Amino acid sequence: VQLVDNRQMLAFGGGHIPNALNIGPRAELSIWAGWMLDPKKPIFLVLRQDTDLPEVLRQFIRVEYTKFGGYLLGGMEEWNNEGLPITELAQMSVQKLNAALPPKDLQIVDIRTPGERQDGHVPGSTYIFLPELEKKAKRLDKTRPVAVYCDSGYRASLGASLLLRMGFKDVRNVPGSWKAWKALGYDVQKPKERKKGTDTDLA
Repeated sequence: VQLVDNRQMLAFGGGHIPNALNIGPRAELSIWAGWMLDPKKPIFLVLRQDTDLPEVLRQFIRVEYTKFGGYLLGGMEEWNNEGLPITELAQMSVQKLNAALPPKDLQIVDIRTPGERQDGHVPGSTYIFLPELEKKAKRLDKTRPVAVYCDSGYRASLGASLLLRMGFKDVRNVPGSWKAWKALGYDVQKPKERKKGTDTDLA
């Protein structure tokens, strides 16, 4: 099955059901469900509140995801009240991320689109486009901490939750991500130009 937690990234980070993917309550839900989920497997939902169900289902149905297994009645509050297992996703501020540069033990992963990456990136970051993260996660070392960023943190939370599901132990989401990084005027690295016919920085 596929467990999708539709809450905001900070609520998800504070505590969620193990192996849940965080696809938050935005219009982009349809886009990332289409990229990241298997339409053949049933989807179970964790919602901010039960009344969100009709809108969330509508967004899934827009991209022809109709195989639903159910949703958690009463949400995480009921789950917690039953004493059932939860796990956390650490949140790493851009200030702490900047203080960790140049990255030594920390692996910084940029999961934005190729076009976004071309505009600049956090120095020393590894680029893996979010829809390719599961396939290319072997580039990363599961024994070392990982910080994931995107443009604002929405996609980064999804990417980080995917890495947790894959068995990475020390994963951090970066709230604010690139927008916050630029707003604070931190150093920006530009992709290197490469000769035609060679692997690009976005491979």
